[in-house]
Amino acid sequence: MPPMAQDDERLDDAGSDPRLKALGEKLAEARRAPSEPEGGGPQSSGLSGFGQAMKVGSEFVAGVIVGFVIGYTIDRLFGTTPWGMIVFLLLGFAAGTLNVMRAAGVAKDPFAAGPRSAPERTRDGED
Repeated sequence: MPPMAQDDERLDDAGSDPRLKALGEKLAEARRAPSEPEGGGPQSSGLSGFGQAMKVGSEFVAGVIVGFVIGYTIDRLFGTTPWGMIVFLLLGFAAGTLNVMRAAGVAKDPFAAGPRSAPERTRDGED
């Protein structure tokens, strides 16, 4: 049998496998659907590059300012100058950094997806 005829027979045999048909359908559907980035990155929110930069920057600055104000207020109320301001300024910096990481898609929001379920465990040899 010529080599081309053997290749045609293999293709016909592969076409009868339901798993390959399902895979082909999924691939065709994926090619038709518009691709979306995963992880809630900057492009998934629909903002332009400048808009995304303004959002990230304002979230960081807001975290630092809120930390400063809370620390300053605690210092004035309890007379702990400058310790309350230092502690809450650092907490505001950490909160701002975390918000920037979430907005950039580096860190995931633990409350966005709902409660997590435990991963399924399988023993060796079982599917």
